[in-house]
Amino acid sequence: MTRRRLTMYFLVGTVFYAAVLVATFPAPWVGHMVEMASERRIVLRDPAGTAWQGSGRLYARQRSGALLDLGTVRWRASGTTILSGKLGAELALGEPAKVMTIEASPASVTLRSLDLEFPGSLLAGFDPALAALGSEGAVRVRSDSLRIEGDSVLGLAEVEWRALRLTRAQDLELGSHVARLRGAGSRIDIELGTLEGPLQLSGTGTWTRASGLTLSGRAEPRAAALVPFLKAVCAEYRDSRCHFRYPGA
Repeated sequence: MTRRRLTMYFLVGTVFYAAVLVATFPAPWVGHMVEMASERRIVLRDPAGTAWQGSGRLYARQRSGALLDLGTVRWRASGTTILSGKLGAELALGEPAKVMTIEASPASVTLRSLDLEFPGSLLAGFDPALAALGSEGAVRVRSDSLRIEGDSVLGLAEVEWRALRLTRAQDLELGSHVARLRGAGSRIDIELGTLEGPLQLSGTGTWTRASGLTLSGRAEPRAAALVPFLKAVCAEYRDSRCHFRYPGA
């Protein structure tokens, strides 16, 4: 038997052994890995099964430290991708469950058929101004394919914020809006638009790890109740339009 063939058998055997070992890891191990990878922003409770196939309850940690229930999550890993140095799995979150696939390797993570919904209060928790206004509604994130590799993001995604309401600003209804994202490597380009409602929103922006989020655009009220609010919060209000920039100058 040649040395090359011996080496191949050894590598295949090592991979197979690692796959069996991972398959027998209990589900709590998955919870620990999720918390570590998300820097404890995502928490898996009541895990059952194994790392290969299991379920649990997924929570997101808000700025206040409180946990927001995202629903039941189920996973099932695929052994067919291990020989290529990758780990593939199907994830189903919520009821009714929406299934997406994830393919992870030491260098990258690829998400396909991404379709997540969660309360708008979770997204508002990342920005003190939105949290102070009591921003509520429902957020939906969708992408056919999204690849994350180090500081690089490739792919298209949409983030919809529907029935946006400001409970601490006279309970204003702002309608439904969308941010269309284009991952262009180290930069994410953003286009803002309106789906429906009393506020017409348009603008563009970018996100990078070094500079964070920058946005600029304009908001046009279609209801008289919005005018005093926009005049109060906008750096510039003229010609019945709010011209905004984030972060402000």
